[in-house]
Amino acid sequence: MQLAIDLLETFVIVAQTRNFTATGNRIHRTQSAVSMQMKRLAETVGRPLFDIQGKQIRLSPTGEILLEHAQKIIHAHKIAAREISRSQLKGRVRFGAPEDYASLFIPKILTSFAKDYPDIRVDVFCYSSDQLFYLLLQDKLDLAVCTQLEKDGEIIYQDPVVWIAAPGFEIKQNHSIPLAVYNHNCIYRKWATDALDTAGISYHIAYMSPSISGILAAVDSGLAVAPVGMSVLRTNLRLAHAGNELPGLPKACIRLHRSKNMNNPLVDHLANHVRKSFQSQSYFLSKDKVNVPGSKQLAD
Repeated sequence: MQLAIDLLETFVIVAQTRNFTATGNRIHRTQSAVSMQMKRLAETVGRPLFDIQGKQIRLSPTGEILLEHAQKIIHAHKIAAREISRSQLKGRVRFGAPEDYASLFIPKILTSFAKDYPDIRVDVFCYSSDQLFYLLLQDKLDLAVCTQLEKDGEIIYQDPVVWIAAPGFEIKQNHSIPLAVYNHNCIYRKWATDALDTAGISYHIAYMSPSISGILAAVDSGLAVAPVGMSVLRTNLRLAHAGNELPGLPKACIRLHRSKNMNNPLVDHLANHVRKSFQSQSYFLSKDKVNVPGSKQLAD
């Protein structure tokens, strides 16, 4: 006995819908075509698969047995097809991300991706969002995660921008607030200084770094407070809650951008891994860190 996979797939849908017409709509076939498929399957099995009374369709005892095995066969077939497809994919993907998100997400993404697609090489580039988008336009990158660019792209994450400080750090009244910030082209820096200027709060740049590791080290030492994405907050640091001393900051909109080469399956697979990683982070933030005092939504 040889059970055709296409007949089994249709059979499982009929078992779910209990209706040939509804099944036909789902697989884009006519009701008569579905009926013919089920007739062929019953002939292969050698026994009736359905007990049909009027418009009521029920599985026969043989149909119940076949359904259990059909689901297992279809599942195994999908796994085999996926593994064979993976083994045939080879090549290189050029992927870019800002340094702060690269340090948080990229190692996990690359580890997961390498397990599924061991023959696809991923070259990672860490620059500012503006630089990454320029490289995409120059076809020097295939895929990039960018922060708060007013460009087309898929929104995959929204990260509240918060003030962080060392546990023992205190903001003293009538004193200039020391800041640890990125270089001048950083949007987080602009949001922070604009918000402080609007609130009439005195501040000074105590530490400037091109990397998130440098900023976190400055904050950890008690040298300054810093505006960063909530996702980079570490357990040895705390939220410096917005209030009289510190104004609220927006949420950063993280987008996934692709090069003009839209028909590259290698890029498609990496994009799926990136998307899932950021969605997973969004889930944990929504559970553990959803209430950010003073944060506000930025109109996108």
